[in-house]
Amino acid sequence: MTTVNKKGTFLVRSTKPHRLGIQVVNQEIKRLGKVVDVIGPVAAPYIVINTRDAQAQTKKGDIVYLLDKPPQKSKRPQQSRSGKPRYSKKSYSKK
Repeated sequence: MTTVNKKGTFLVRSTKPHRLGIQVVNQEIKRLGKVVDVIGPVAAPYIVINTRDAQAQTKKGDIVYLLDKPPQKSKRPQQSRSGKPRYSKKSYSKK
């Protein structure tokens, strides 16, 4: 079994850094936890996984998978309270 500390987290070696909050699953697609921190050098980072909401356990040497969902794009532009589209906050001066 992988060593889980008192806080309910364990480390996994990765080949690249990942975003926080990504779900971690095993080969049966059962949830092991989520990424709460990335530590170490960028070339060989370690991912800290929180196991509080885990549906399964993992053993040392098991392969784990990250379910990284692409960010969803907004279907329509944001509008201000007046109903007009928002513009960037650049200041324009007349010469």
